[in-house]
Amino acid sequence: MIHVADAVRDGFKKISITTVDTDVIVIAISVFKDTEADEIWIAFATGKHFRYIPIYDIAQSLGPLQSRIIPIFHAFTGCDTVSSFAGRGKKTAWDPWNTFPELSSVFRQMTDQPSTISRDSILPLLERYVVLLYHRTSESNSVNEAREVFFAHKGRSIESVPPTREALYQHAKRSVYQAGFILIQCLILQPVLPSPDLYGWKKQDNGM
Repeated sequence: MIHVADAVRDGFKKISITTVDTDVIVIAISVFKDTEADEIWIAFATGKHFRYIPIYDIAQSLGPLQSRIIPIFHAFTGCDTVSSFAGRGKKTAWDPWNTFPELSSVFRQMTDQPSTISRDSILPLLERYVVLLYHRTSESNSVNEAREVFFAHKGRSIESVPPTREALYQHAKRSVYQAGFILIQCLILQPVLPSPDLYGWKKQDNGM
């Protein structure tokens, strides 16, 4: 996106990007306003799946807040570097967000203040959201409680129950690292990144 910003500064106000990576779509939506472009289009995918995506139109439809924090939603629900919730795709994850607007305040903190996150500041609402991912009518606010109910009493397989609270926190930290530090700095030429082992990753001899 830094190339888009450069093009706009050179006087090009309508920009087209060709990609097959959904990360680019998410990033473009989140920083569209910051680029000061009039229009950004993405020529996405190939073959019979090829289509043009009007980023400017999507950003306007979502509004400033949801556009800004969509990278966190994308990372938290599964991207190239962060695992997804088994059997829960983007549409399944999007619907409870729209019915649980309080989640946006947590996503905003994870986006704008990634270095300040803690269990107490983000987990209560994230737990409730994840429970809703697995059971829309559940009244539980605890993933650990929901695991017990879904697995022991409803007979679900282990793949069909939420992660533990501790696993969810590590997942959230990895999401923050990917979106709150990496994706959100896409307009910075040389972004400064903290060590990933502070955000849910573990260093090993052959990598992370």
